[in-house]
Amino acid sequence: MDAFFEQAFDLSGQVALVTGGGSGLGYATAKCLAAAGAKVVITGRREEVLAKACQELGDRVCYYVHDVTDTDAAPTFIARVVDEQGGCDILVNNAGRHCKKPVEEITIQDFRDVMDVHLYGSFALSQAVIPYMRAKKRGSILFISSMSALLGMTRVCVYGSAKSALMGLTRCMAGDVSADGIRVNAIIPGFIDTPMFHQAVDSDLPRQQKILGHTPMGSYGRPEDIGWAAVYLCSNAASFVNGTSLTVDGGCAIGF
Repeated sequence: MDAFFEQAFDLSGQVALVTGGGSGLGYATAKCLAAAGAKVVITGRREEVLAKACQELGDRVCYYVHDVTDTDAAPTFIARVVDEQGGCDILVNNAGRHCKKPVEEITIQDFRDVMDVHLYGSFALSQAVIPYMRAKKRGSILFISSMSALLGMTRVCVYGSAKSALMGLTRCMAGDVSADGIRVNAIIPGFIDTPMFHQAVDSDLPRQQKILGHTPMGSYGRPEDIGWAAVYLCSNAASFVNGTSLTVDGGCAIGF
């Protein structure tokens, strides 16, 4: 393979932190980033899940137990990762929490619980890592949004609101830090074959049929489809891609 091509996507020498990296999209993203040469740190709340993932993913991947909703701990946690792993060049804010309820049953606490993970937790870690990226004059921050931020989907008001907020945060944060060599982007996954997705749709056959009917490719995506998109956005191949939200959805957003 041409060395020029390989260099464009090579993440060797970089340290990537992936929240919610023990399963689903986070696991696949960690796998792809490691395959591209990065040293990968996965984090989450369940040590047994993280340890199992590291065993499967190999020597390039290590883990730390951290709850993203503990926003006060974010600066200390990032400082520890930087000190022990030699930096933090890539941050993938993937940790998530779902909420599927009819709008009239949603409570304010539901909003707080979901926003704590998706918005406040992601912001706190991103804010904490920026000084370290700025010192190197480079860095890539990724947020994982959702099709529920684009489409008027039923029973996901809370989740869709949180994911919509991440798209706004992506644009505004990019405006703040781009001059320091830090790029901020988001990925909007379509309907991807993960445990969280199946938890939401397995008991709802009409919803499954509706999803596939609106996806021109007629199938669910693979977790690695999101992982490779993350590799692209964090690599030199995307060095001029900034403040954007990349849809990876099999055409669902344009399906009729």
